[in-house]
Amino acid sequence: MTSSKGGDRSKKADLIIGAIWAVASRWAVKSIGLISTVILARFLTPQDYGVVSMAFLVVALVEAFLNTGAAHALVRLGPNPTVNQINSAWTLRGLQGCVLALVLAAVAPLAAIYFKEPRVAPIIWVVSVGLAFMGFSNIGMTLAYRDLKFAVEFKLALYTKLVAVTVTLLAALYFADYRALVSGILAGFVTEWLLSYRLHSYRPHWCTKNIKEIWAISKWLLVAGIGRFFLYKTDQLVAGRVGTTQEYGLYTVGADIGQLPTGELGPTLTRPLFPILSAMKHDWERAKAAALKTLASANTITIPMGFGLAAVSEQATLLLLGSQWTDATPFVAGFAIIGTVKYLTSPISTLLNVAGHVRVQSRIVWMEFAAFVALAFLLTPLYHLNGLMLARIGSGLFHAALMLFAARQHMQLSLRKSLSAFVRPLGGSLLMYGLLVTLGDWFAHPMVNLMFNVLMGAIFYTTWLLLTWRLAKCPDGLESTLIEFVQAKLKRGQA
Repeated sequence: MTSSKGGDRSKKADLIIGAIWAVASRWAVKSIGLISTVILARFLTPQDYGVVSMAFLVVALVEAFLNTGAAHALVRLGPNPTVNQINSAWTLRGLQGCVLALVLAAVAPLAAIYFKEPRVAPIIWVVSVGLAFMGFSNIGMTLAYRDLKFAVEFKLALYTKLVAVTVTLLAALYFADYRALVSGILAGFVTEWLLSYRLHSYRPHWCTKNIKEIWAISKWLLVAGIGRFFLYKTDQLVAGRVGTTQEYGLYTVGADIGQLPTGELGPTLTRPLFPILSAMKHDWERAKAAALKTLASANTITIPMGFGLAAVSEQATLLLLGSQWTDATPFVAGFAIIGTVKYLTSPISTLLNVAGHVRVQSRIVWMEFAAFVALAFLLTPLYHLNGLMLARIGSGLFHAALMLFAARQHMQLSLRKSLSAFVRPLGGSLLMYGLLVTLGDWFAHPMVNLMFNVLMGAIFYTTWLLLTWRLAKCPDGLESTLIEFVQAKLKRGQA
């Protein structure tokens, strides 16, 4: 019989290995995407990015109301779903894709009127066909995620991105406008569909026997998903209406660059946590300990990333996008902080999800949305698009507070232990930010200055982290996780 201690080590190892694969996948994809953006920014204008972003905002809006969460529900069914359950999840997702395409085709003209941009409609029509096609991609990729086979996800994401970027760059040379972006997106759809069947042996078929069961699990995920859309995308809906196409392009590209470190790294660090906690449902004390450790580890990385990018946003924007994009600098800085705030309590949210408190999470999402609307109503008339970013930051902090109190009430998770996960990373990040903003102009050359500031910030924060970790008597977190992982590897090597 496997001991509890041995099981803990196994789960920790799975969590670390899963996080490594997830981080490698997302950062490989984002690195390729960043290189693509850096090149395309020299060929395309903010207006080109703006019109495509408007179209995809409408796609995300419709998808929020129709996304049944079938794949996520399949993971929650447990480690051994039946063939009928798997095939029913695939069927439900395929139906969702078809309905999504039809609704998008109908609302495309209305979207063009709302944004005062006629090019939005044909983009939506083209993308809707791709989404219907993608609804029938292989559900086997969800099974790979459930079984912690993140190497499969890595290959899927990497190959798909490489094809999409290659097509986008070639199309940019030919079209030299927004059609290059649309071409790359469609190429990505086709590639992902093909690879989903190439990389996993499972072959789904039409089945409706367990759709009702899948829906019973996923309906609250749908409610939460709608709330999250309005929470995280209402600022873009407003920005697309009150700003010009150029301003909207600056806003969305600034958001993409600003949220690159935290918006991508945060979810990848916590992505393996869901199946890990699902396997621990028989022992909630272990599950809570794993969630707290992941909370401390993730924030140790994401908080300094966000504040660091905010501090060097002017240099980074100029270097990455070029002089025609310098007006995006405040958006890069603002969304770097938004990305940090957005994922402050992500592991706690995962814990509540696994424990079945999805209704509680849905209420929190809608309460955060109400806070955002109130703040945006007050701040947008004063600060224009910057006011929307300030509203996002304020409502995000409100969400984090609600999530911590919900975990204490429903999971008896110590508020003091939860808050301790933020103290050292936040303190070090604020000091680092002040240092870089005050003493950041060392060299005249932007690239040299940016690289030096990144190095200086990393050295300062790492030194702060190790010193305070020792002073805090070596609490659980990133430092202890890495040490345990290295020690386990060394022991295996000696055995």
